[in-house]
Amino acid sequence: MTFGKTLQKIRRDKGLTQRDVANAISMDYSYYSKLENDRLGYNPTTETIEKIVTGLNCEDAERDALLLAAGRSTDVLEQLAQAAKEDPARQGSFSKLFKAAIVLTPEKLEAIAREAEEEAKKLARRESKQMK
Repeated sequence: MTFGKTLQKIRRDKGLTQRDVANAISMDYSYYSKLENDRLGYNPTTETIEKIVTGLNCEDAERDALLLAAGRSTDVLEQLAQAAKEDPARQGSFSKLFKAAIVLTPEKLEAIAREAEEEAKKLARRESKQMK
């Protein structure tokens, strides 16, 4: 989905008009409308997206969706890149994981994500017990 369509969906889900959002973030209404209708020919900067995120009071998942739709990096992707840089042994695993994720159904991807989150929680609990 394009940046504009992603933005439009989030705005509509919140029951706001384009003018509401533009006014809330002190942005020219015409510019905001062009963003939402994918009429600029380029994606907005991370700074502009952050302004919109603040004005729309977006959840983390909505923020990430906007950043990804604009081809920008999210905090999580930055953390992954840093982890791979610090531990080259993980680079291959990250690469395999993301290549596989591209072709998985959303349902299968969600199931794998839940499983990974549970494993991370188990590891955190073990580490916490060991520190006591």
